[in-house]
Amino acid sequence: MNDETWVRDVTDRLATWADGPGGADRDVDVDGAELLLDLAREELGLTGPDGLTPETLRALLLEVFPETVVAEAGEVPSILAALRALVAFLDGTGALPGGRAAALVAELEAVTPAFTRVVEDADTDERRAAAEVIAGMMAEDGVDTGDVAAVERWVAAFEALPESERFTRTEDYLRRAEELVVPPVRLASVDELARAARASGLLPSADSADSGDSGDSGGGDDDAAVLEAWLTRFDEVAVAEPSGDEEVEVAELVRGELTGVLIQLYEQREPSAPDDLTRVLLDHVEAVYEVGDPRLLARAVAEALREQLGEFAAWGVVAEAGGGLELTPLGVWGVRELLLADGYLAPVVGALAAASAAELVAGLVLHRPDTLDDEITAWLDGRDRPGAARDLIAIMRDGRPGERVLAAAVLDRLGAEAEPQVRDAVDDPTVRPYAARWLTGHGLPAPEPDPDWLFVDGVAGRLETAAPVEAVTALPVPDDVAALWRCHHPATAEVLGALGDHHPDRGTAKSARTAAFKARSAAGGS
Repeated sequence: MNDETWVRDVTDRLATWADGPGGADRDVDVDGAELLLDLAREELGLTGPDGLTPETLRALLLEVFPETVVAEAGEVPSILAALRALVAFLDGTGALPGGRAAALVAELEAVTPAFTRVVEDADTDERRAAAEVIAGMMAEDGVDTGDVAAVERWVAAFEALPESERFTRTEDYLRRAEELVVPPVRLASVDELARAARASGLLPSADSADSGDSGDSGGGDDDAAVLEAWLTRFDEVAVAEPSGDEEVEVAELVRGELTGVLIQLYEQREPSAPDDLTRVLLDHVEAVYEVGDPRLLARAVAEALREQLGEFAAWGVVAEAGGGLELTPLGVWGVRELLLADGYLAPVVGALAAASAAELVAGLVLHRPDTLDDEITAWLDGRDRPGAARDLIAIMRDGRPGERVLAAAVLDRLGAEAEPQVRDAVDDPTVRPYAARWLTGHGLPAPEPDPDWLFVDGVAGRLETAAPVEAVTALPVPDDVAALWRCHHPATAEVLGALGDHHPDRGTAKSARTAAFKARSAAGGS
């Protein structure tokens, strides 16, 4: 019996069993059972019902199901009932090894609270995300979301479209929305920004001196007025549209593309060399405009950009640093304001200080190493440490690998006051490797950490958001890659497959491919 047919065979017999003698008392969701078995086959490599173990059951409910199925919280009882009926059927027909059914039932009861929370959270997140997407699509179409009649007309028109067109439009919107995300930045204080605005060469002298050099006078009203005036002027001179003439002067062309240069500076962690900025700008110009003599254009673009960067420096927007150029604090603030006006998601470091643990972990996905630590510090400042530890451990226990990795990074910042919560977590198989690492790192008695499990979990988490080649090279690879297939982690086969396909070291990739085959084969065993 091949992989394509065993699930149908099992569920056909389950339906017969439910309708057989005594079947009137068996209200079995056969379709639900078929869905769950299909997920286990496709995502966990299950090759038959005898491969259903407590470990695969936990992975199915806490990792695979939330990632692949949109379910409402009210459906949880029927999902669990379908699994109980399936286990009873398999046990009664001898399809499970001795004692397996009891272990599956015990695991099902143990995992029920966590599964309920995962589905409830996913249900809430799914509805919120869907509402945000719909609102964003309406805004793009110019619909006033406060106008109930306009909203209803848009929804009716959207729902009348063929499913394929609705899907395409949504995918296009999500792609554009993903492009409208920039990394978090640190912002200077309002009085510091106002002083810089007054000192810049962008404001008329009357505006720059209207309240002197101090930002302390007036409860901050004058500072706000100065910044507003500066931003208005910055918007006028830095964001310009090239004319519609076919013959566009290079200086005008460069002026029309300055937004891209500013975003490049905004997103870079290190100062950008002028030559690099010129190269990026020139590549864009050559892709968008018809170019006559490329060499002549390159010289003209370089000269025009050099002049424009000089003006940015005079306006207090950019400054020399580390052999290159970077945005000044005033430049960071000004560019961020322009990005926000264009619909970008532009987070600020410290904005998550009052967030819940779940909100913090979700927001940390947008951070880079240079701002991650500051955001965590702001969140921990003044927070009850045992309570924070409990919330973080709950995320690690019930969340996806990516959430677990980030929650563990925050937990690592807690001191000995978190020991009771961390030690309690040693009993949970999903959290145990992190708890053991935490305890060992604090010089406390602990089980031996499992470096292979931590490696697989770490790579699996990075695969959720990073390019595969970045995910598989972010962590040191274990010495014995060939033995990784024995790791009892539900994502072992996936991680080994990614290593085999994307790791730049040929020996590592070859060993990973062999180990991935063994992991997939072992997943179907008891």
